Amino acid sequence: MTQLPRYDLTAEPWIPALGLDGAVHELSPIDVFARSDELVSIGGELPTQGFALTRVLLAILHRAVRGPEDITDWAELWRAPGLPVDDVARYLAQWRRRFDLFSTEAPFLQVAGLSTAKGEFSGLEKLIADVPNGHPYFTTRAGRALQCIGFAEAARWVVHAHAFDPSGIKSGAAGDPRVKGGKGYPIGIAWAGNLGGVLMQGTTLRDTLLLNLLPYGEQSPVLGWGESDDDLPVWERPLLTAAVEREGASPRGPADLYTWPSRRVRLVGNDAGVTGVLVANGDPLPVQDAFSFEPMSAWRKSDAQAKKLGRQLVYMPREHHVDRAFWRGLAALLPAGAAQRTGGADTLPPAMSEWLALIQLHGHVPHDYMIQTRAVGIVYGSNNSVVDELIDDELSLTVAVLQSEHRALGLAAVDAVNAAEAAVRALGSLARNLQEAAGGDGAGAADRARELGFAALDAPFRRWVAELGPDSDLIEVEERWHRQVRRIVRGLADELLEDSGPAAWRGREVNQRHLDSARADVFFSAALVEAVPRAFAPAEHQPIQQTKEPV
Repeated sequence: MTQLPRYDLTAEPWIPALGLDGAVHELSPIDVFARSDELVSIGGELPTQGFALTRVLLAILHRAVRGPEDITDWAELWRAPGLPVDDVARYLAQWRRRFDLFSTEAPFLQVAGLSTAKGEFSGLEKLIADVPNGHPYFTTRAGRALQCIGFAEAARWVVHAHAFDPSGIKSGAAGDPRVKGGKGYPIGIAWAGNLGGVLMQGTTLRDTLLLNLLPYGEQSPVLGWGESDDDLPVWERPLLTAAVEREGASPRGPADLYTWPSRRVRLVGNDAGVTGVLVANGDPLPVQDAFSFEPMSAWRKSDAQAKKLGRQLVYMPREHHVDRAFWRGLAALLPAGAAQRTGGADTLPPAMSEWLALIQLHGHVPHDYMIQTRAVGIVYGSNNSVVDELIDDELSLTVAVLQSEHRALGLAAVDAVNAAEAAVRALGSLARNLQEAAGGDGAGAADRARELGFAALDAPFRRWVAELGPDSDLIEVEERWHRQVRRIVRGLADELLEDSGPAAWRGREVNQRHLDSARADVFFSAALVEAVPRAFAPAEHQPIQQTKEPV
């Protein structure tokens, strides 16, 4: 195999970053930290790549500052101008030999000499997540673009593989006792792929990195982190082999977690670029109750997992849904609505939400500081062995919405979501009733109407919640939202009525009652009053007794 050149990832520009000027810059890690005040976020070929790269940068920063040990340490970093670039530079210089992408002894996030019994390697489609199993769902890559990629891109995909590689049968690596018949049988999705990833972004990349730099001390919202000295990223530990590194172990801190070796990888190629890869099974990490160490996901109670494991209570990551806008799950992000983490709440918020609430309570971050809450994830298909869908959504909130002292703000935001949901349900019921009045079954019409309703409310809600702050008049902002929902949903309802046709206006017997367009409109109007009562003047807000039939 051709010897690949040295490619020093501490010095080479391989990390894409979006600048405040709107341009994308490819930078070395040191340049990323040095220019973090000029940057907005970390990017990549996919949104999930940016998420994974951000976590690697956080691991570097944790180790460079050896902490922060507590909230006081964190506050000093927050008040300082920029980031501790000199500390980062010294740290990367110390571990430079482990950041060579093609080292013959310790290639970055890879296993030197990794091979199968037959010495086989796969094509790049096994590494590049936007070409799942050779089917280019998310890209137009083809031909030579798949035969060879540049070193910088290859490095990004190696990071991504450890975070988001699908499950399924992998190459059987020589030296891995789990291999049977030359195959590595499924151990599950790479770690971050299990999550409903939530990244709290500040106004600059500098702020984002510091806001996500959780302390190790007692005030940390993450319960499973030990001392910072015990928290070592994979490049500070003994060299990986094909076998599992730590059987049954949990991460000892963020640097360990953010570089968790879910796979064993080896790149091959030539001076022109990377042409092949070997991807084998790495270290599994149980996802049940991982809220004790994973801060970038919300969690849901799972009765099925509790029964399976014989426990009273088990939490699983609260995954994102491709057909559901992120803001509709807002309640799961808010610490104000959750019971204690050791209690029996149906959902637990990301630890990052609790941390932001804490630093705002201590006065380190102003209550009107704007947080861009970003949802990132992958929906896997066919037994989690292929990539089906990508999720990338954002929601802007002032940090006060997350703060328990301003609990009414969080409740107002959740109530606004509930009002929108109720109004859209009413619209769906109208569409179903109109279809049934015309002789159809109505299920498809209801689904389409709900899709239209949520799509029409999406941008207005995002604007409304971004303006919500501690100085807001909650009655006035709620009335404003209700009026807006009423106007939008009523407009969609009028379009449905106008298009319903003569058969619906004549109507027919449905479930032993006469149903026509006019009656369907009466039912809808009553449901809309219940959904957004503040949109109606007191004289209008009167219960219509004859419409209380089930719809």
